[in-house]
Amino acid sequence: MMPKSLYTPYRRNVISRLAIVWILFLPLSGCAYLGPLVSDINLISIQEEQTLGEQISAQIASEMPLVDDAKLSSRVSYLGERLVNQLPRKDFDYQFHVVNDPTPNAFTIPGGIIYAQTGLLDFVDDDDELAAVLAHEIAHAYERHPTKSLTRSYGFNYLVGLLFKEEPGKLKKMGLELAAGTVLNAYGRDDEREADRIAFSLLKSSGFRTDGLLRFFKKMQQNNPAEAPIPFLSTHPATSERIAYLEELEKTQGRVLVSETAL
Repeated sequence: MMPKSLYTPYRRNVISRLAIVWILFLPLSGCAYLGPLVSDINLISIQEEQTLGEQISAQIASEMPLVDDAKLSSRVSYLGERLVNQLPRKDFDYQFHVVNDPTPNAFTIPGGIIYAQTGLLDFVDDDDELAAVLAHEIAHAYERHPTKSLTRSYGFNYLVGLLFKEEPGKLKKMGLELAAGTVLNAYGRDDEREADRIAFSLLKSSGFRTDGLLRFFKKMQQNNPAEAPIPFLSTHPATSERIAYLEELEKTQGRVLVSETAL
């Protein structure tokens, strides 16, 4: 429960942000289209995102079989932390978990909490490919894409309501939708391209091969030529476009170091 000494200013802060939402969304009433400014808005604070992530993580742990294998968990955590160490800003205490699921997938929930599925560990050829997928998820967390996506999907009022009153049923639904990629389909072309670009940069600055994500996408495309709805690929742009973008990065980029302005 929130301390009484913090409750009033916190609530006042939320009310002021609700007013901003009202001002931004009122002109769009009855219209399904959200302009670039509104669609990219994120009024959830870092502290709120951390709280929301912890709540969703607890529900995921109760619904999805987390792997209790020190070797697998250590592999994912080691690679993830090596990448996170290259970030110029760490808003979150990044966490890495392994889920027992045969689908080659990884997903991120609010607060820098990242999950790799056992199907992904079996699918990748080496640590460079696995690091590439993790770098992509870290990039989403760094840019706070999960809360932006959730805000677009559920609305600011709904998310803040969960922070004031934890509701396990709603949190469980949200967590499972994040894992399945349902909510993350709200990631747009710009979000995915940004995550691919930052992942490429993180791989370079961490000493990994930069073609890991490119090789992973090509292999996924070969095994899934019709681009069936695999969660990691179920966003825009299409896999072929992302492959072309990564090939261009491989051709044109020198050694890229992650910087505050670049991210």
